Amino acid sequence: MPYRIDIYIGSDNNTRKINECYLDEVKNWASKVFPEGCTLIKGKGFYNGVSEDSVIISVFSDQELKLNHELGCLKQKLKQDSVLVAKYFVDFEVL
Repeated sequence: MPYRIDIYIGSDNNTRKINECYLDEVKNWASKVFPEGCTLIKGKGFYNGVSEDSVIISVFSDQELKLNHELGCLKQKLKQDSVLVAKYFVDFEVL
């Protein structure tokens, strides 16, 4: 059964903004962890009642991915309190 994984990442905790350097860190991490590809969506999120820039990385996989170690490294590198991961069983077609 195919899987979809969405990873929600907040902004720099001091500025509440995602600058190019921060975004490059996220892109480099995603390229290394998901070499077959992923989708990166920039948006606006809310954490503890405060608005901040955010990023969602969305990935489809034929198997369930174990990402605890990789996400722990990303969380530490970006100095985040948390990173949210949503996992779904999906049915999709590539046309």
